[in-house]
Order: sequence, then C-alpha cells, then structure tokens
Amino acid sequence: MTRAVLFATALALASRAGAAAVSEPCAKASGAQGPDDPELREWLRALVHQVAREEGVDPYALEALGMTETTLQPALGRSCELGPFQVMPWWAGIFRLDSPLLLWDPRINAIAAARIYKAAWRRWEARFSRAGRNRALRAAGWRGPLDRETFAALAYNWGKAPRAFAQAADLRLVAIPASTASYALRFKLALREARERARADNGTPRARSP
Repeated sequence: MTRAVLFATALALASRAGAAAVSEPCAKASGAQGPDDPELREWLRALVHQVAREEGVDPYALEALGMTETTLQPALGRSCELGPFQVMPWWAGIFRLDSPLLLWDPRINAIAAARIYKAAWRRWEARFSRAGRNRALRAAGWRGPLDRETFAALAYNWGKAPRAFAQAADLRLVAIPASTASYALRFKLALREARERARADNGTPRARSP
C-alpha cells in the first residue's frame, strides 16, 4: 500500500470512527511504515545532517530529534503525524505545501522539522535553564539545568512550552505533560549518543542511496 493510500485510508477510518477518533484519527494505521532498515537509517542520518547545516540547526540536535521521534524511520503517528520527524499534516499549510502528503518526502520532512525546532530554539531565554528543577522533569529523571537544545526539543513536542515558560513566575511549577518530560530526557540522551558517535567516527555520516 502506498503512503498516499495509507494516509487516505487512515483518515477514512477516522471519519467513520466518530468522536472517539478525534484525538487519534490514524491510530489503526499508525506505526513504522516498513521494516527497521539500518542502511536506510544511515542514509536518513546523512540527509538530516545536510538539511540541518542548510537550515542553520545543530546537525546532532536534529538527528537526536528524529531518533527520539521514530528512531529515524518513516512512520505514521496516531494523530496522523508524518515521516521520521512526525510532522503534523497542518504544517503543510504553514509551509505552503500543495498537499500534506509531501511531508512523506524525507527531505521535506527534515526541513519542516528543522524549521519548527529552530523557531523554538530562538525563543529561549537564559532563565529557562531553571526549568531543570521543574517537578515534571525531575519526576522523569532530569537532573541539572535545562539546556537550550532540549528546550527546543521539548517545545517541538509540546507547542505550548515557549509561552508557558515565558509567562511562568516559577518554572518549577509549569505543568509540563509527563509524556513531554520523558521526551525531553530521551532527546537529551539521544543528543549525547549522536555526539559520542560522531567523535568515535571522526566525522559526519556519508549519504548513500537508500
């Protein structure tokens, strides 16, 4: 089944499922869209690094974002998020794409993710580092100050984060969802692994045909 048909089928299933499908309209068709392919992942990793450099984003942060979302696999999310970076279909309108299906293109998917991530990265304030003591983050296992890269990833997962952080008098009390707090910790670990891999490989990954 092609991705276009898969996406259309998922939305059709959602339309027949009624109100219960509003929050997870693609649940029945969600998941990785193909077997776990290490060679494809390496090709995607190289593509992600190339896109990151073009978009002015830390390549290892963008790689870590994709690893946190899907371990860099083409996937369909339960709410119809698309591709390795699980970009919501409505971003297609913001990026002036003719169709959300274009987000299946791995390069377009990575560009969209890089721009969403960079927009959050730019909204960082130095005082946000104190959110490392946030109750939800601490419960998830976070220790130490919050860093800018992880803040941007947290905002990528929870779009309300920049405003919530900016308006908070006490960052410890910001109501970060537990799933987002866990996401932030997983991103931090993925970023550390990406940088350690780069040091071990003494360079960036090479793009090869998938």
